[in-house]
Amino acid sequence: MKAKLYSIYKRFMTWVGDIMVATKPPKTKAEQILQMSQIIKPGDIICRKYTYYLDSILIPGEYTHSGVVLSNDEIIHAVAEGIQFIHPIDFVKDTDGFIILRPIYSSADNRKKAVTKAKECLNNSIEYDFTFNDPTKLYCHELSVICLEAAGISITPTDISFGIFPFKIKRKIYLADNLIVACNVVYKF
Repeated sequence: MKAKLYSIYKRFMTWVGDIMVATKPPKTKAEQILQMSQIIKPGDIICRKYTYYLDSILIPGEYTHSGVVLSNDEIIHAVAEGIQFIHPIDFVKDTDGFIILRPIYSSADNRKKAVTKAKECLNNSIEYDFTFNDPTKLYCHELSVICLEAAGISITPTDISFGIFPFKIKRKIYLADNLIVACNVVYKF
């Protein structure tokens, strides 16, 4: 019964996350995308925000999604369908803003450890964590955090209540704000 309820919850949350109620076009334009393309380095974290997606109301903080830069052509992120690659342009093109974070790696080797950890998560076919407390699954900011932790960077989670009734829950979770505090901001739009 519990698995069936989770399956229904997972489908519902995926549906909610895809609802867009746009009244204006996205704010990110070619100028910001070109700047991003020249700035990003492997191991960077990009957090993005949307004004017109319903999930931006449900997810605390200004930025609702994050991904780890693997190269100028690849970002890895956790979405409802699981951990996936996406091109950096596709990651930010329809957003209303994004921020590029440069973690303070103690060495080039530690930067590589973060990227390697991201690739391992993809290769292990880890599912998205819709409950934010399943140790076998990951949500986007949690994926970013475990990559940084593999590189020796510790991130402090936030105790928070979020969601809406009847799906309001209390958890110790990672938010984009936790990543921002622990990294240098190299670009913000």
